[in-house]
Amino acid sequence: FPTRRSSDLQARLMPDLIMPIAVLLLFMPSCMIWYAPGLMSGVYLLQKGIFLVCAYYFVRYRLFNNSYFWLLLIYLMWIIAVTIVNGNSLTEWGSYLNIFSVCVITMYCMSRAPQKYTGYVAFIFVLWMLLNTLFWKEGGMYLNSNGQMSFVLGTKTSLTYYQIVACCFIGLYGQFVDNKNKYRITVLHVILLLSVVLWNLRQPISTSELCIAIYFVLLVLNHIEHPFIDKIFRFGFAATIVLNIGIVFFNAQMFFANFITSVLHESADLNYRTTIWKVVLTKIADNPILGHGLNTGTHFSFDSGTSSINQATHNFLLYLIFVGGIIGTVYFLFICMLGIRRATKKDWMIGRTLDITLICFGLMWITEQLKSFDMIFLCLLACVCAGETKQALVDLDEGGKVAR
Repeated sequence: FPTRRSSDLQARLMPDLIMPIAVLLLFMPSCMIWYAPGLMSGVYLLQKGIFLVCAYYFVRYRLFNNSYFWLLLIYLMWIIAVTIVNGNSLTEWGSYLNIFSVCVITMYCMSRAPQKYTGYVAFIFVLWMLLNTLFWKEGGMYLNSNGQMSFVLGTKTSLTYYQIVACCFIGLYGQFVDNKNKYRITVLHVILLLSVVLWNLRQPISTSELCIAIYFVLLVLNHIEHPFIDKIFRFGFAATIVLNIGIVFFNAQMFFANFITSVLHESADLNYRTTIWKVVLTKIADNPILGHGLNTGTHFSFDSGTSSINQATHNFLLYLIFVGGIIGTVYFLFICMLGIRRATKKDWMIGRTLDITLICFGLMWITEQLKSFDMIFLCLLACVCAGETKQALVDLDEGGKVAR
């Protein structure tokens, strides 16, 4: 049986040593396999070791009592089951193990060292954004297997993905950092904003521009007390899903044609996405209820050019339906809504942080898809756990002091 001293050492080991190393390794851009294969081989091996350590902490500290974790895991198990039923191969076991590791580290550190964890994750994601901008190169650092220009974080979609997660954790860090270190929030925001602006000046990405603008607008609105402003946050994410459905099924983007062409400098058909979506919907019709699962090798082609090798739905809602069917999609949106409800119920400001994050994700999902669920799970679980931690701290300490 472990002694009290060894137990205390184990408890401190996660936030002080394991967590910093694990976060860096688990969110190392997978595209680095293209230009640093030796390094990434070592990273993949270390990720397996991190999984074993996290499995121990999961049992040792009874982290399985977190019900929201199981709701997230059920969705993951659903798409794995659909994949198996459809006879597709499961070639990404490492990514599933990484999702488990991310969830365990988040549950443990958010309950014991929330300031350290949120600050470190925010720093890592802002750092990746900065490096991606500093190492920008005309024509890309390399071309991926689909012939797309790629950079430190991968394609343009990856940049926006990292950007939103960085915004989420800067917001969470602001809820736990002490007053004397509040300047760090400003520093992180400035570095993130400069990274995004400098990148977009050289290579504009409409989703990145829109999401960063919406993020800072919502930050300003968050300090205004008005019933209408409250409704924007309360129904904002749901509104982005409704807008997504309207654009995909009813061509609703034509109502914003001037904004799309004049401000975002995109074509009214969103760079052939409306054509791709028709192909995706045709594929979905083969099995709309259960979906097709992962690794189908399906090409959503509409001509014989570069698009003939396109395997992206370019819309996350359609991707959810294609992979997990209508059942999986409804469940996924349910756990997102439930996450907002749980976080808001425990702490109003934490709930607002998740509102802002999901509104940005919702806007991004209209034209892009996510190929992994690790970062969206990270944001959802971190916000839910943050709300629980803030509530516990208030209950235990009326002075509002936050654990370090």
